[in-house]
Amino acid sequence: MTLSPKSNKKPYLSPIIVHNGLLRGYAFVPDTESPQVAILIDGKLLIKVFCKLPVSKSYENPANELKSRAKGFLVPLPAQVLDGAPHELTTRLCLPGQSTGKSATDNPKCDWLIENKSIFQSGDCHGQVNFVDHHFQGWIAFNHRPVPLPQLTLSDPQGNCVQEIPLIPLPTATGQPDKYLANFRIPRKNLPTPMRISCGETELKGSPCKPAKKLVGFLERFDKEAIRGWAFDMNNPADPVELTLKIDNKILSFFRPNIRRFDIAKHLKLSDEELGIVGFQITPPEILFDGKQHRISVEFTDSSHPLRDSNQLVQIPKNYLTLDEIAPPCRPIRRSGKIARPKAPLVSIIILNRNGEIPLAALLKSWKEKNSLINIELIIVDHASGDGSLKLLNQWQYQLPLHIIPLSFNDSFSASCNRAAAEARGRFLLFLNNDIVWLQDALPLMVEALEKDRKIGALGLKLLKSTDDNEQAFMQAPVQHLGVRFKLSNAAYWPYEATSDDKDEAEYSAQIVPVVTAAAMLCHKEDFFRAGQFDSSYFYGFEDVEFCLRLSHKLNRKIVCRNDLVALHYHGHTRLSGRAVDIFDRLVNNANILQKQIGLWLKRNYWISLLNSDKRLTVEKLTIGFVIDEAPAKSDTTPLSLDAGKLAKQVLRNYPQAQVVFLPPSRGWYNVRNLHALIIGHPEYDIDNLIARREDLIMLAWVRDNPDLWRQLPWWSHFDGYLAANSSIVKRLVHTISNPIVKTNATFPLGPLFNPQLPPLRIALLVPPKMTLQHEACIDELQRSLKTDGAIVWRDSFFSEGGSKDGSKRVADVQIAIHPGKLLPKTPPIPQLHTLNILWTPHSNKAPHPDDAKEWQIVNQMPQAKWLHTEIEKALGNTFHSS
Repeated sequence: MTLSPKSNKKPYLSPIIVHNGLLRGYAFVPDTESPQVAILIDGKLLIKVFCKLPVSKSYENPANELKSRAKGFLVPLPAQVLDGAPHELTTRLCLPGQSTGKSATDNPKCDWLIENKSIFQSGDCHGQVNFVDHHFQGWIAFNHRPVPLPQLTLSDPQGNCVQEIPLIPLPTATGQPDKYLANFRIPRKNLPTPMRISCGETELKGSPCKPAKKLVGFLERFDKEAIRGWAFDMNNPADPVELTLKIDNKILSFFRPNIRRFDIAKHLKLSDEELGIVGFQITPPEILFDGKQHRISVEFTDSSHPLRDSNQLVQIPKNYLTLDEIAPPCRPIRRSGKIARPKAPLVSIIILNRNGEIPLAALLKSWKEKNSLINIELIIVDHASGDGSLKLLNQWQYQLPLHIIPLSFNDSFSASCNRAAAEARGRFLLFLNNDIVWLQDALPLMVEALEKDRKIGALGLKLLKSTDDNEQAFMQAPVQHLGVRFKLSNAAYWPYEATSDDKDEAEYSAQIVPVVTAAAMLCHKEDFFRAGQFDSSYFYGFEDVEFCLRLSHKLNRKIVCRNDLVALHYHGHTRLSGRAVDIFDRLVNNANILQKQIGLWLKRNYWISLLNSDKRLTVEKLTIGFVIDEAPAKSDTTPLSLDAGKLAKQVLRNYPQAQVVFLPPSRGWYNVRNLHALIIGHPEYDIDNLIARREDLIMLAWVRDNPDLWRQLPWWSHFDGYLAANSSIVKRLVHTISNPIVKTNATFPLGPLFNPQLPPLRIALLVPPKMTLQHEACIDELQRSLKTDGAIVWRDSFFSEGGSKDGSKRVADVQIAIHPGKLLPKTPPIPQLHTLNILWTPHSNKAPHPDDAKEWQIVNQMPQAKWLHTEIEKALGNTFHSS
């Protein structure tokens, strides 16, 4: 490629080059450091990108005066242009200073300086398939007349070849591109669906192909014996459909057809195998036998479309009379006295209540019906209820051993539980919400587990989340709690209730978890006080989280959730009732207390739990993404992909529970959702373009070749770590960065940042907006020093509140605010509750006053990584000893 002698004075846009699924080029605009290029596909804007890359060697020319001043761009092609069809690719060199909106899709010349167009086609053919009249039919267009005509390949959804089908040539105009056509029409009979259809390496548009659903059904008959009918998909009659039974517009059960209907098969002229099982006959639910009128409906679960003749109003007469119906009820005989509180109960059940008459009545009734343990006491702390709660409790004193503690105010969960625990007489304490309903006799089994294994500190059970609808069917209640674990949110780690949505949770057996909710939690009374009780600084939130962690790490106890036992939870029924406005501020303050007390500990230990896959804090799988390029054909591979596969195997040998994924350009090159680590082996992969990035993502540059190109990248110094394929690359690059560059090896294939025993030190430098050259040099020295010792270091604004320059946040263990002035700042940065906050004042000679920078540790000497590790260990050592 050559340029005119005067090209150094004129804007220039290179022709388009597409290779391995990547579109590249370069541009030059006088007096513009990073020209902007708009890229369009078939006339529609794909992206606007700034040219920042050094010019590739393929463009270099000794006569080219631009090579040192022009900048390149690299964009992944979307998957839709790799369908084998021709597509128009357009690049436009935007005017300097233009908006980054969508004006590039318009044609006015004022929006751009230069335009280049080309036609791109990923293969020699393209085509389309549809499902019409029980047939897969479509067409294929070839760029050049193939001799002989290739065959179609039919595959199942897993990619296994099922059959090869010849194409039918069509008469075409000779010599015209895209006019060499062939078609096909394949009966669906005996073929799996969805069906993948391809020609050579090209999968046809519309594949995988399957017929649209055509659901038909009939609720034929209802009586007290059975609910009968039939339902199926006309386009997939052999596959069973999912049905929903609704009574009075409420879901009662889900079911599938369960009987053969030979009459329907005969009517449709289908064999029994072709039709499958389409008839159903189910027993009417017990709710219909109460003598009342009910509306019954059967619907397709996927679409909620009712079967014909659904929504029937039915009424089944009762076949019996109750005693109340044939004789007036007798006046209840009141017991002679209240049940005495036992002097030495085995278990003390602690329940808090405020205006919870309705759920409390359900709790006590279920306790009376289900519980077989006699030697217990129920301690109920009432928080100044204004409803009939106290009256209800007074009535229940004749049936259960209640000890009522009435308060004249609404106290916190922690304070009232601690108050009740101090009065408890039992060996065990069961903390229980007033909105729990017992479904089984679970307490004896829970007590037995604690007695058999003294290492268990706290025991919870599976909770099903109910609503305010008392008639909701048991089988419909979703799982609310299988234990509590932690996940990332807003640059910190927070507790969440594990549910059956995560396949790694044990839904039907006991499992060790970091925390169980105090909505139903059993523990030894002795352990409760040794661990420091509930922290009274919390107000209805997170007190159980910190207490369980204290049990684990202060007393070396296990936290177990017995998910083979179950109770119903009317979640949050009375939690916020009747509270003053200022109490909501205290609820929000709970989060600050939690992060202040254990936030830094969670950051350090979450990473260890993730790398070791021990499930102590998280059941997430360590997910590692490898950036690769696109192979020119499905059966081929590229050197980068080949090397990535080899390194991935090394990674899996060291982290066998990890998940490894690959990011080709056509699958969303820059979408890094749910990745914990990103291995970047492509030198022109722009890390500033990442989408859906986790706040704790670690990015590693993996240099396999061409080290000189890597060191020219504008983001070369912004990686979190550096890997080299061989020793010669290490020598070439070791002086270009402060971070240690590590040769990949079998012991630590991803380097020291992924040591399962030692989490990386992550440091945010908060830099003031105005600095002298001397101050800038001082900060550079600090950053180099910390990186040399292996820390992950980045710069944020002095007042960024933990956010980076692009607005995203990153998980930091330490934030160092740098203040170059001689006097302390009048407005210091906002400290983060879950980090070690250091205020470095290298030129300050004034002894700091505590109020000048509250929550900041003020130092005059340059912080070193070794000293920071020591300070973190001090902070972590005090985590569970404050109570």
